[in-house]
Amino acid sequence: MNLPPSLTLFLGLISWCPCALLASKVIVVPPIMFESHLYIFKTLATALHQDGHETHFLVSEGRDVPPSPHYNFQRYPGIFNSSTADNFLQSKVRNIFSGRLTFLELFDILDHYSQNCDAVVGSAEVMARLKAEQFDLLLVDPNEMCGFVIAHILGVKYAVVSTGLWYPAEVGAPAPLSYVPEFNTLLTDRMSLGQRITNTAVYLVQRFGVHFIALPKYDRIMRRHGVTPRVAMADLVQGSQMWMLCTDLALEFPRPTMPHVVYIGGILTQPAKPLPQEFEAWVNDTADHGFVVVSFGAGVKYLSDDITRKLAGALALLPQRVVWRFSGVPPSNLGNNTKLVDWMPQNDLLGHANTRAFLSHGGLNSIYEAMYHGVPVVGVPLFGDHYDTMTRVAAKGMGLMLHWKSMTEEELRAALHSVISDSRYRQQARLLSAIHKDQPGHPVSRAAYWIGYLLRHGGADHLRSSVYHVSTLQYFLLDVIAVVATVAALLVFALYRAVRWLKGSRGAVAAAAASTSSGSSSGRGGVRDEDALTNGHCHSEAVVANGKHKRNGALRSEKKIN
Repeated sequence: MNLPPSLTLFLGLISWCPCALLASKVIVVPPIMFESHLYIFKTLATALHQDGHETHFLVSEGRDVPPSPHYNFQRYPGIFNSSTADNFLQSKVRNIFSGRLTFLELFDILDHYSQNCDAVVGSAEVMARLKAEQFDLLLVDPNEMCGFVIAHILGVKYAVVSTGLWYPAEVGAPAPLSYVPEFNTLLTDRMSLGQRITNTAVYLVQRFGVHFIALPKYDRIMRRHGVTPRVAMADLVQGSQMWMLCTDLALEFPRPTMPHVVYIGGILTQPAKPLPQEFEAWVNDTADHGFVVVSFGAGVKYLSDDITRKLAGALALLPQRVVWRFSGVPPSNLGNNTKLVDWMPQNDLLGHANTRAFLSHGGLNSIYEAMYHGVPVVGVPLFGDHYDTMTRVAAKGMGLMLHWKSMTEEELRAALHSVISDSRYRQQARLLSAIHKDQPGHPVSRAAYWIGYLLRHGGADHLRSSVYHVSTLQYFLLDVIAVVATVAALLVFALYRAVRWLKGSRGAVAAAAASTSSGSSSGRGGVRDEDALTNGHCHSEAVVANGKHKRNGALRSEKKIN
């Protein structure tokens, strides 16, 4: 049967186009808090919707997420709703400001993640409903590790979309500690001896914490609810088909990576749109000196009074005008140049020509927006990956980092003055912006492509290295080293014994030769008179035989015969 040429061409295009496939169903398991992470998944869901896929968010009952035609919801009875999750997060921030150790607060957050996972996995109704949906792929945020467990229960392929600036060791990529800094070390890829020691110590502590504290929580959850087949949580984490990391080489330090790792940093970046009328009228009055944007993210609503006063005092001394996203009671030393707002179009303000600097907590989404628009940054990191992000901003020459516990009002003012007046910071920010933009496609397009790739090919096992199937003994070649060392030791021992044997043989030959030579010489002229030896003693006339002068036994003199 001959098909019309137009239909033949259409069918050929369908078979060739990698995007042409039946709509797939994707489920996303976002963290139970930190709304900034959800922004990334909503943007990604929009891109997947444009490719014809159906996206579902697994969120707790009572969590307020604006509805959209681009995604659906699967609800479960979790331990938080929107208000209680926000209250919990703000209590953690207050504890950090009051002096409680940051890592203790982060461990408490992780513990609540596992409690919520217990509630989800323990709900037979929720699990049955999710299985009935027959999802094709599950996307995991590694902050919410319950996604690995749910994917295992549903029996679906899964991939990681990391919303933080970190490269998990579980990826399996080589990570030479001599130039790959660990999470939260504030180190760069240029380390001194002392810093390498610190980096190694942090690596060991973190590996211990992950494998003996964090992952066992989920192992216990799976045992408690009889999840089958039995598999270790560490194996589930390493079983991810792909790792899509929100990092970018314009900001990150170069390091070894793996084929199934994709960099998608900057998903939320976009060109600036026209400002709302309220903000447009305000920025039009900043043509002389420009303005500074101040925001500490949606997750941190209340700063400590001490930090607030320092910020207000330093900002009041600037010749620039300031727009500050702020919640709470305004500080008493607020300057006349500072405008406080509950909400701001941050991306559009950063993209305005009059923007001179960005004062931030170092949140990853905010830093990518600043880098995208080429705006220098002064960062005051508070917790989590804020420190890692600002360490890279400072190392790349795009801004300066201050520590909130020790900074003074004058230090903050001086830092803002430096990044505004020193053109090198803006030049470097623009250079990083150009590098970030000069790559194939926008980050969200790359993420959507690779998700489609997984759906088209039923996973990406062909991209996964065999590193997951070798033991630590094999990975570090300890067995090879042991064999080589054993063989070398045997060779050295054999060589030693051979040398000793050769020396012994040569000594015996030399002794025999000397003995033969001595005997030969006696026979030719060096003959001892047998009479000279009597009872084993040599006697002469001057020699006393048996202690007495006696003639018997003495050497007799004979007359020479002429």
